[in-house]
Amino acid sequence: MERNVRLIPAHQAVASSLVWLPIFVLFTRARFDLDGAILLASLYYLFVVVLEVPSGWFSDRVGRVITLRIAAASWVIAHLCFLLGYQHFSVVLVGQALMATGFASLSGTDVSFHYDTLEALDRAPTFERRQARVASIGFTATSVAVLSGGAMGLIDLRVPFAVAAALAVVQFGLTLRLAEPPHVRPDPLHQPQLRIWLSYWRDLPLAWLFAYGIALVTLEHVSFSLMQPWLTEALDRTSDDLGATPLLSGTVFAVTAAIGALAARASAPASERFGPAQTLVGLGVLSSVIVTSMAASTSVVILAFVILRSVQAAAAPVIISAAAAPRLERTHRATFLSLNSLAGRLGYGLILLSLSTSSDDDLTGPLVALAAIAWTLVVLTAVTIRPLRASEL
Repeated sequence: MERNVRLIPAHQAVASSLVWLPIFVLFTRARFDLDGAILLASLYYLFVVVLEVPSGWFSDRVGRVITLRIAAASWVIAHLCFLLGYQHFSVVLVGQALMATGFASLSGTDVSFHYDTLEALDRAPTFERRQARVASIGFTATSVAVLSGGAMGLIDLRVPFAVAAALAVVQFGLTLRLAEPPHVRPDPLHQPQLRIWLSYWRDLPLAWLFAYGIALVTLEHVSFSLMQPWLTEALDRTSDDLGATPLLSGTVFAVTAAIGALAARASAPASERFGPAQTLVGLGVLSSVIVTSMAASTSVVILAFVILRSVQAAAAPVIISAAAAPRLERTHRATFLSLNSLAGRLGYGLILLSLSTSSDDDLTGPLVALAAIAWTLVVLTAVTIRPLRASEL
């Protein structure tokens, strides 16, 4: 277990080294236009929906470590699909499915693996601050990776995928050194188990956290999905003549990830000072302001807001995990988080799918729609915290 504690930060750093992130939409738009790029993004989220619960169930029933190995192996093959089959929509789609397999397998499992390891060492009370540190390391790694990936994109948009494939191999190697925490095999689903699950939804703070987790997927991605095309327009470039867009994209993503690293470390103190629910709603407001600014203007001045998009993505999952984990049985944690992520990704995937049929290679309509949706979710989450007593969450 002690080796797990040492390796978890390294695994997080490698898994977060998403060198392809700042060029992926540029890559798909250049080959399949904006409609095709949005369609691929929507299908990715829907693939995650299909895989999210099975991966969480597999993690809870079979094991955390093997699920993490599946994630790494899926990414190795996915990056090879992008690298070698980039001219074929069907091959890129297979790559998206495998990418979704990796993210779905990681979702909930990495956090649950960390909590289970600390629990086995009788250090569970230190989880929130330790997980905040691990998340911060991940965002720092992302910052370095995306800056590098943007520079690689100036050479060829396929180069980042070659590097990403090599990193996924390293990630798989790290998972081979992880040890499975003590695992209590759950009983088959029967009435007592069903009663336990039903009791979770009667737990008002837990139900609110679940609802916020659904909204979170949309709120943290509204200013992300169209950021690269937005940067292209901000530089007065086109999908066929990107100029320095990949490097600017990498720089923006790097600064964004660096800010995310700080936000992750600040999440626990902010939650303690303002309360988890109030902090989460405030993070939603920030995300809504960002996408609204992008919809209003393509001026580079808006980058001052755009670089803050990782604040919610970094801080909110730490706060949600720390607040939810003690309220859940060990054998339900990954499944609960996976169900939460599934519902959110299903909603956001359907939103993007609807936008892919009407964008006509114009960013304005999709950005305005995403801004309106973001503000609606913020209002709903703010209104629904009123019934919660401060002592409950």
